[in-house]
Amino acid sequence: MIKAVVADMDGTLLNEKDEISQKTRDYLIDLEKKGVKLILASGRSYPRLLPYAKQLKMDEFGGYFIEIDGVARYEPKTGKRIKFHEMQPEEIAEIYDWFTTTGAEPQAVFDDGLFDFLPEQAMEKKRKIREENNLPDDYPWTAGPWSWLADLSKGYPNISYVKSSAEINRPINKLQVMDDEEAIKKVYDQAIKKFGNQFSIYRTTPKQLEVLPFGFSKGEALKRLMKENGWNADEVAVFGDGENDVSMMQVVSHSFAMRNAKDYVQSKAAHITDSNRNDGIVKGLESLNLPFGA
Repeated sequence: MIKAVVADMDGTLLNEKDEISQKTRDYLIDLEKKGVKLILASGRSYPRLLPYAKQLKMDEFGGYFIEIDGVARYEPKTGKRIKFHEMQPEEIAEIYDWFTTTGAEPQAVFDDGLFDFLPEQAMEKKRKIREENNLPDDYPWTAGPWSWLADLSKGYPNISYVKSSAEINRPINKLQVMDDEEAIKKVYDQAIKKFGNQFSIYRTTPKQLEVLPFGFSKGEALKRLMKENGWNADEVAVFGDGENDVSMMQVVSHSFAMRNAKDYVQSKAAHITDSNRNDGIVKGLESLNLPFGA
């Protein structure tokens, strides 16, 4: 019996338009009515997850957010939040400043804002995107997980553009680092060698990696939830597409990689389901042919 369904957001629950399809939404709400708990597991912090939770009626049925890749947890029905760790400016100074030398764009993220370094190599691309899309002058310069220019201000309204870590003046939740796909692979490999014993570092999309406090992951947060709720490994289904989802796949029996996931992620999952464009979560759950509910 499945008692909980865990879904990553970008590339998994959300399609390329940043939407939950009607079919997937209706299917998950039906499971919630049967007593299944829904867990949204994301690198995003809770304000950026709340609109999707409302679409899924999690404010009515309960459930959880594993937010910031396991650094915090939130309950959308009660508003209860637990933040397990914050990184101080001095903790991330060396790695942040190192990223600024690589041509990548590091962003030091807190709950409602971020400190963003704009690499000069990327500004030509950003200006071109602005012109091609006739974007206003006040459109943020921030890169996103899929593009060199993305409006992150809805989830992170307090954006500061900085020249170095010296301007980061408050604790942060994580670093997220953007670059082109081939470049981010090299940056990731170098970061692991240089800082892998100090931080947990994951590739989350082809153009993004994330840096968390050492020892934190979505998988560790899920294990804590499973223990608290008395869920066994075969009573939880996990869906994901990024390397930061692998830690969750390793603690359950019913793990699914999306068809759009990279080969590495697919190799770590028990099952491969359809893509995020084609209701892969629904198809994966249907393939289990198991009862659902508490």
